[in-house]
Amino acid sequence: MADVKLLSGREIGAIFAPLAKTKLDVSGIRRKFLNCPYGEDPRQALDIYLPAEGDGPYPVVFFAHGGGWSGGSRADAQVLPFMDGVNRGYAVVSVGYRLLPHIRYPENLFDIKAALRWTAENAETYLLDPDRCALTGASAGAHLAMMAAFTMGQAVFEGAPLGKTCRIRAVVNQFGPTDFRKTHTYYDESGYARAADPNSDALSEAEQMFGGRFDELGNLVRFVNPIDQVHPDVPPVLSQHGRYDPIVAYQHAVDLTEKIRRVAGEDRAELDLQENMSHADLGFASPPEVDRIFAFLDKYLK
Repeated sequence: MADVKLLSGREIGAIFAPLAKTKLDVSGIRRKFLNCPYGEDPRQALDIYLPAEGDGPYPVVFFAHGGGWSGGSRADAQVLPFMDGVNRGYAVVSVGYRLLPHIRYPENLFDIKAALRWTAENAETYLLDPDRCALTGASAGAHLAMMAAFTMGQAVFEGAPLGKTCRIRAVVNQFGPTDFRKTHTYYDESGYARAADPNSDALSEAEQMFGGRFDELGNLVRFVNPIDQVHPDVPPVLSQHGRYDPIVAYQHAVDLTEKIRRVAGEDRAELDLQENMSHADLGFASPPEVDRIFAFLDKYLK
């Protein structure tokens, strides 16, 4: 791999700097319920934001934050592309979940499933419609959102007995990994710059989450790969990604889109591939991108 193009630490920091400097201001949202616990761990909590008027029940946009499964917060600016939902007749629910190194997969996935069950059980109290829901997420959160949506009704991925839960009718995947077997293969194929060194002996955050090297785990990787969970009844998915993303290669979104179209139908997957946006790019919170997100969600939740 003599031609590997690696970003420096400074270049990686510059990618995340705009997001880190941006604060989530929810002071203008009058109806909100913050830090609602769905489990015993402090991270197992969610924030609910409602439209200013009406009695609902409102369709729900769940958001799972990114941060390499080890960082990030439900209250940081990652949720910005979805916050305009409260002005469009949606409830927005930002979900926290337990992080590395305190847990391993699938405990973080079980947290997303637990949040969906809690919401269904408490929907009437918070004016929510558990039958009209979308799962969305950024980066690591998009991975968990996809896994949760694609495995609905499958007991082994639930973390609890099957019971009352939310019905997921759509998914928005913002630059999430879909096939961990190709983490470096995709960059080898494109020749684009990457952040992670393929020759490093250290486990990646994703490998730490699963507890071993993906190239040594064989078929076990299928249980963490969203692309391996695609089936004919998968919810419609909008994937948003930057072509030159050095953290998660753009082909993750392309291959997922192609597989969903092949397995579930052409109308089940949309791809929004941006030439001028990177990972965790605030451009995905720009008015045109927000309009695209809600045009997609309106088709399935309104």
